[in-house]
Amino acid sequence: MAHFAPQYELFKIMDNLSKLGRYTFWGVLILSIIPFIFNDFCVKNNLINIVNISNIIGISLFFGTELINELVIIPRADNKRRDDFIDNSFGSKFSINSSNGYYDNDEINKGLYKAAVNLFENCFFTYSLVKITIFHKSIVAIIMIVIIIVLAFYGFKEVSFILNILQAFFSVNILGLFLKNLALFKELTSIQDNWILLFQQTDIKTNTLKYQANIYKYWLEYETLHSRINARISNKIFTKHNTILTENWKQLKQKYNIL
Repeated sequence: MAHFAPQYELFKIMDNLSKLGRYTFWGVLILSIIPFIFNDFCVKNNLINIVNISNIIGISLFFGTELINELVIIPRADNKRRDDFIDNSFGSKFSINSSNGYYDNDEINKGLYKAAVNLFENCFFTYSLVKITIFHKSIVAIIMIVIIIVLAFYGFKEVSFILNILQAFFSVNILGLFLKNLALFKELTSIQDNWILLFQQTDIKTNTLKYQANIYKYWLEYETLHSRINARISNKIFTKHNTILTENWKQLKQKYNIL
């Protein structure tokens, strides 16, 4: 079970920014609906401009949090994660503060075989957590599809042109995040299947160099995917499922004789 990892502090910042983005998302959603439901009231009390300005601010805030996460926080956290992974696998000292309990493979000697085991564990956890969260993200995407249809039918008559453009970009961004998660899940499924096939080889521990090309290939595939589409798993979801996933990982190690 994970106790500490050098990327945790950055992931907490990412998690807080993501929470702010989610709250902003629902705020923008409500503000987008208000003019359609309470149009007469808003017009009568001169609230349309206030609603529209608030909507623009909310959408801008949402994009701002996404940009900070994507361009600043996630790359820095991934650099720390990779350094710690190499330290844990090979015994190097790239990371100032090494992780404690982040990997559940302390009994395995450092080297390429341990790197393969750590990679298998990383892939298993990421795949499992993405699988858990994808249903919720699909619900959000469906809601956005409905909103897009409503805006397409009414919005361009009732809402200012600039706000329509922003809402269109906002909707595309939400749907894009969902489609990226679908692609992430699909690719993770393939990579995990490859690790499972690899660890079915009974001599992988005693003859690791025989499989080094496969290990490096799956390693690069996972890291390339991780840098291209971050799983964006919240700390709450990770903490909630970490214990059971750790037990599942231990069962996988026994099944494939990973010692």
